[in-house]
Amino acid sequence: MTFLVSRRVNPALIMSSFAAGGTRPASLLAPLKNATYRRLWSATLLSNFGVWIQSVAAAWLMTSIAPTVDFVAWVQAATALPPLCFTVLGGVLADRFDQRLVFLTAQLIVLSVAILLSALDHAGLMTPWLLLGLTFALDSGSSLRYPAYQTTIGELLPREQLQSALVLASIGWNIARALGPGLGGLIIAVAGVPAAFAANALCNVYIIGVLLSWYWKAPLSKPKADEQSLLSQLIAGFAHVHATATIRATMLRCFVFTGFASALWSLLPLVAKRMPGGLGVGALIGASMIGWMRHNWGLRRLFAAATFALAVTVLALAVVPSIYVLLPVLALGGFGWMVALSTFNVVVQLAAAESFRGRAISVYYIALFGGLALGSWAWGHVAEGAGVDWGLYGATAGLLASLLLYRPAANRAFPDHL
Repeated sequence: MTFLVSRRVNPALIMSSFAAGGTRPASLLAPLKNATYRRLWSATLLSNFGVWIQSVAAAWLMTSIAPTVDFVAWVQAATALPPLCFTVLGGVLADRFDQRLVFLTAQLIVLSVAILLSALDHAGLMTPWLLLGLTFALDSGSSLRYPAYQTTIGELLPREQLQSALVLASIGWNIARALGPGLGGLIIAVAGVPAAFAANALCNVYIIGVLLSWYWKAPLSKPKADEQSLLSQLIAGFAHVHATATIRATMLRCFVFTGFASALWSLLPLVAKRMPGGLGVGALIGASMIGWMRHNWGLRRLFAAATFALAVTVLALAVVPSIYVLLPVLALGGFGWMVALSTFNVVVQLAAAESFRGRAISVYYIALFGGLALGSWAWGHVAEGAGVDWGLYGATAGLLASLLLYRPAANRAFPDHL
């Protein structure tokens, strides 16, 4: 079969793409000097606000129309399932076609469903099952765009600016995550749930305009479509990931890291409901330091430091009673989260062959979301059965044990410099 050709990967060629002494990092704001990236970043930031406004509106609406409490929890399931179901398809499409066209199509799906949600709720026609189905459809569109967005950044900017661009993307997501839910609640209080759904739609108009303008002005010189079926390309993507030791090693480390670190996100609301801002502050500090750390420490020490920072933070949630002490410790956790996740991403992008980059990124997202989903479920059950503190102790022990993944003998396939 044609997909088997993807197994012919020379690890030496892959590893040679990582400089032995590390590339001197670009400044954090360097990608913003590119006018196209600057417009794309600001448009994506606005779209991310729409994501959180939509999340608040869907949960709020379900509480008023659901026949049982279970439906409220199912809204989160309808949001969490699409990344696991559709990011791989998004990766195949991003490798097969112009990724900007895939990105644009995904945004149009989000816009259309948001308008439909607003119209149906305004007309009083919304039902619990309809809300769940439309939420799933909207987040499926969002999931399709993830690989296309990442590969777009990889082609738009020079290699040395890639990590700065991914850190900036994480900053934008954290800004929206911090402010979006409050803005959504304000819109609902003033104008109602249909207005919040409409606001999500409006938040996606600008990014559609940016993508349309860019696509028309600068079409790709080489079309990406080929004669392979989508299924063959899908299988080829998994074969390429399996054949590339660096990507395999990164996927394992990402899945383990997020599986244990998910305890921070899933159990924090039970311990310190009003303190997620500390995580955001730490993430911004990590964003400003990550280039220096990557260049001077190497990836092995960088990931070990990030993992240890998360372990200290998760343990502190169980043993530190003072919110004044806990706030800077939460900043340490935000620092570790930002450093680890943005670097996992860039390692995968640089290790993947260009023709497989979208699919490699999509499999990375499966490791990321899979670790978060499985970990959140597991730590929630531990907290329910044995208590929140024991859940936090278990996650701390897991994070500390995972440091073994960064000992020198375990890193033959994992680069120490980008």
